[in-house]
Amino acid sequence: MVATILDGKKISAAIREELKRKVDHLKEAGIAPCLAGILIGENPGSTTYFKLKAKACEDIGIRESMHRLPDSATEDELLETIGTLNKDTKVHGIFIQLPLPKHLSENTALAAILPEKDVDGMNAVNVGKAWLGQAAYVPGAASAIQEMLVRSGHDPENKDVVIVNIDNLVGKPLASILIQDKEKARANVTLCSPTTPDLVAYTRRADILVVSVNKPRFITADMIKSGAVVIDFGTNLVTDTVTQKRKAVGDVDFEAIKDKAGAISPVPGGVGPMLITMLMLNTVMAASKAARLPV
Repeated sequence: MVATILDGKKISAAIREELKRKVDHLKEAGIAPCLAGILIGENPGSTTYFKLKAKACEDIGIRESMHRLPDSATEDELLETIGTLNKDTKVHGIFIQLPLPKHLSENTALAAILPEKDVDGMNAVNVGKAWLGQAAYVPGAASAIQEMLVRSGHDPENKDVVIVNIDNLVGKPLASILIQDKEKARANVTLCSPTTPDLVAYTRRADILVVSVNKPRFITADMIKSGAVVIDFGTNLVTDTVTQKRKAVGDVDFEAIKDKAGAISPVPGGVGPMLITMLMLNTVMAASKAARLPV
């Protein structure tokens, strides 16, 4: 058996084409979807990701409104910027590029964003609504994994899904949407910490295994059952033993597992390329809801 490769780039491209058509329809109705972002400081990684989000807006036809504050910005200045964007009826989605400088509170900043504009799904209101099965925005990794599964023909309904991650970006939000009694869900979900004793007892029973622990090749072939769908959302830089160059690998032993799994997402090229796309999708949804149009 050779696993089917779950191509995040291909899925992302398909979603973006769908979004372009939706944006065109919104503009025909007089609605110009707009995403606002806030970047504090000049962290190289954050700056790069911030620019990629602006570029994605341009590619899809979403108006972008990106705001940069200096590293010395105070909490009051950050909250004032958020408040201005909350009040702007032409802005449909707001995100804050994380991490913030240490002197600023991420919880305070994220809580200040109106839930209906919280397209990153980090506001406690959206978190709560997601668990209750109500319409809500969820973090991009969770919605990307769900879309990757469904669009590749691996509906999670009635499947045993084991998630080796318990954080607020992957494990919890993914569980909250997969357990609901609705389409693309109805799964039997188990959340596991990577330090769980006898973790293999859980991972071996998974029809769908999701891993995000940032430990290179943490999941080995003997830890999965034959034919399982394996979603790898880990990125680790290791030194290639042949070329001596640094390369990215995931949290699963891809080369060994691809001959045992039914499907597997690669690193790079798996879930990662879909993250910004899901932010764009949420922004288009927010614009549609604001205009009281079908989403």
